Amino acid sequence: MADVLEEYAQAVDERLHGVVDPAERLAGGVRLSARMAESYPEIMRILCHGRRLGRICAGDGLAPRAKCDVEEGMAAGRFTVVESDGRGRWGRGG
Repeated sequence: MADVLEEYAQAVDERLHGVVDPAERLAGGVRLSARMAESYPEIMRILCHGRRLGRICAGDGLAPRAKCDVEEGMAAGRFTVVESDGRGRWGRGG
């Protein structure tokens, strides 16, 4: 499963090669994944609902790339950070 996730992530990286804006990279990865889910639902079902779903969060596939794009986008001011106060109310983070 980890090999499949990494191979998919590398394919996304290749499609987004040269895109320097982290917000555009993140959006592009989401769009490509949505298209993949529509075109190959059986493959995406395996990737998203396989027994090793925890590996996605552990560092395989798109998760670490997306996290990096979010962090770079936040540092560059491309994303607005909104935080919860723990009681269901939201406000701008600092």
